[in-house]
Amino acid sequence: MKTSTTSAVLPCTPETFWAVFLDESYLNALYLEELECRAFAVIEIGETSRKLRIVPKMKLPAPVAKLIGESFAYEDHGTLDRATHEWTWRMVQPANLDPKSKPRKDAVTMQGTIRVEATGDGQCRRTDDFSIEAKMFGLGSLLESTIEKELQSARAKEYAFLTRWVEKGGA
Repeated sequence: MKTSTTSAVLPCTPETFWAVFLDESYLNALYLEELECRAFAVIEIGETSRKLRIVPKMKLPAPVAKLIGESFAYEDHGTLDRATHEWTWRMVQPANLDPKSKPRKDAVTMQGTIRVEATGDGQCRRTDDFSIEAKMFGLGSLLESTIEKELQSARAKEYAFLTRWVEKGGA
């Protein structure tokens, strides 16, 4: 299993951060334009939760790409604890979303938290902790490392995009 932490100071308060983070127009712009996902949809969004369906564009090593294929998709399910400013999320693979499908252990599992804390002067620090576990004989660690790099790259793009979004008055 791989674990990783990323962090950034953002030009907004925690309240503004969560308002943007749960805004559908922001999410569409982030996933479709900035992260260039193959497909993206908001399934459900509320004051303290959201479910997203994502088909990412990924740069995968050849053996992994052959195994996963071009159409890898997942859902991101998350909830916000407003009192602690902590978002908890997990990846749900589409095969596990069908109640008629047989329960199975996921080949890849991902989960994590996002913590946001005020740092003063109208800024906040966002800290992302996540874990990835790939259960594929001979390819597990390669897949975990690849996903970790993709997530870190996506987070860096997201931090920069959120900063531009807020500075342009998208909050």
